[in-house]
Amino acid sequence: MGGGKLNITIPLTWPKAMIIALLIGLAGPAIAQSNDAIHLGVQTCGASTCHGAVQPWQNSTVLQNEFIIWSTHDAHSNAYKSLLSDRAKRISARLGLGPPEQAATCLNCHANNVPTEKQGKNFNIADGVGCESCHGGAENWLGTHVSGVSSRPELVAAGMYPTEDPIARAELCIGCHLPNPDRLVNHRLLAAGHPRLAFELDTFSVNQPAHARIDDDYRQRKPDHNGAKLWAVGQAVSARQQMRGLAQTMSRNANLFPELTFFECGSCHRPFDSAIGADRVRAGLGPGEPQLYDANLVMLRAIADAVDPDIAQRLKNQTRALHRASRQGAGAVARAANELAELADKLATRLNGTPPDRNDLRAILNTLASRQHAAKYVDFGAAEQTTMAVAAILETLGEAPDPGALDQLYDATQSPARFNSRGFANALAQLRESLKK
Repeated sequence: MGGGKLNITIPLTWPKAMIIALLIGLAGPAIAQSNDAIHLGVQTCGASTCHGAVQPWQNSTVLQNEFIIWSTHDAHSNAYKSLLSDRAKRISARLGLGPPEQAATCLNCHANNVPTEKQGKNFNIADGVGCESCHGGAENWLGTHVSGVSSRPELVAAGMYPTEDPIARAELCIGCHLPNPDRLVNHRLLAAGHPRLAFELDTFSVNQPAHARIDDDYRQRKPDHNGAKLWAVGQAVSARQQMRGLAQTMSRNANLFPELTFFECGSCHRPFDSAIGADRVRAGLGPGEPQLYDANLVMLRAIADAVDPDIAQRLKNQTRALHRASRQGAGAVARAANELAELADKLATRLNGTPPDRNDLRAILNTLASRQHAAKYVDFGAAEQTTMAVAAILETLGEAPDPGALDQLYDATQSPARFNSRGFANALAQLRESLKK
């Protein structure tokens, strides 16, 4: 596949070389950071005879150098340190939060921010997003884990988080990578200088520095999911969580204005000499009416078109109802969002059990690249998600179109500020032609 660069919040290298996800939880089976177990600290895992080996062990079922990978290559390990930067201090000062390394608003996603009573003797908040942020407090599973005789179900039953399950993994990541009521990177934070949020499960998973050897032993213990399945399930869970978050936020919001992070940034942040009236047709909105962010719903409809046309039609109808509701009040938005969350939840469960097959994936790819769908990519968010989707599907299919075609997609989604819907549509046209060869 071809390469290129994409800017989501900072420069990224494509394909599938994107900034690392800060994996922290939102909901699901005892989300890692919020379970009741004591968090023993990164040092507990980092001993040389545990996961702190300098080099991988050749005769071990696991690499044993996971701590070194995390500490030297993984952005999670620097999450807390970023709070000490001048940028973080400026953001915090603008919001009146005090020192960012002490503010819960910041620590909830930049560290393993568990209550004091859940911190073991080796726990250090400055370790950032460490082992137990993703794998759960080790108090109850460490002993059986160290014994080397425990099965994966036994470890999960003892409180280890099931990151191998696509739905659980998506819920874990989304807690900090999409707006949600509990850890909300809200419009005030963005206005103060915080990077915009973006997430796609397959791309972010691939670019997580690998601390597992995918071999026969691994596959006996855990499933090895292809990229397209992770992408599809991730889209469903992202849509579900975003709609739930929108509904909860609208229900709780007593302010004059809604929480704007749930809206498509580009529907307001456009140059004054840029006409956007025609761009809102798909949402049923006119000029000057901001559009709720629906990129994941656009992707989910493309998936549903291939695997469940009935749900696809319901998604189409309810998405339009959601956009209309944004002009009717918070209650109408909450109701429409909850209905969409239920549809997305059904698809997430189905896709996790029966992912799209090769014929489904080709149908989804053709839909995403079609002229009809190109008209929906008038916003950067949908175009960005489409680019990542195309990369995931092509990799799973083992098909490589003209590298220049992919480069055009990457170039078109470099930055929200430079995004041009016609340029992206032209890139999709080049991809369509490439796929015919």
